[in-house]
Amino acid sequence: MAVSSNIPTVDETDEIIQLNQGSEIIFSTIYNRYHQRVYGNILRLVHVAEYAEEILQDVFLSLWQNRHRIDKDRPVVSWLFVVSFNKSMDFLKKKVRDHIDFIADYDSLYVAVDDVSEQDAILEEQLRILEEAIDHLSPRKKEVFRLYRTEGHSKEHVAQMLDLSISSVSEYLKQANKSIKQYVAGHSSYEYGNGVFLLVTSSLYL
Repeated sequence: MAVSSNIPTVDETDEIIQLNQGSEIIFSTIYNRYHQRVYGNILRLVHVAEYAEEILQDVFLSLWQNRHRIDKDRPVVSWLFVVSFNKSMDFLKKKVRDHIDFIADYDSLYVAVDDVSEQDAILEEQLRILEEAIDHLSPRKKEVFRLYRTEGHSKEHVAQMLDLSISSVSEYLKQANKSIKQYVAGHSSYEYGNGVFLLVTSSLYL
């Protein structure tokens, strides 16, 4: 996600000044120029086109909402990449927190562009471990867990879909949570940068 220059061209400086003043034409010009590159970076992080499109629109909405504060002395593409990265991290952390808790300094994920590849690798590793933990569940536990936790169905609906009692669904979820917690605890501790980043499970919000 490197940017070729930290100094905008004369033409872009003029564009940013016009954007500061609320030019919708310049906003559209910037969108058309950069949206494919920004989308590509978002998709590389979240891996799902639908989610990437939503985050992309949020990034450019933020650009418009903050148009008065965009620095004319910095390339707007730098701003777009940093904001798109941070919004992608928000999305991924929410996805992970639907299953587990991180014990870490969340603020350390909001970093300069130069650190993005490292943070990207760390988060992808955490998500990989979580998926491995889910894949190690028995078929029935995995089915119940994904329907309830990933797809967002209620316990009652899961029970109806799988012809189970609600108490059986609750028991499968309890066992799945325990198994995931044990797997993640045994595979997730590692060190990077200025400290240790631990990935551990919580009660999974049952």
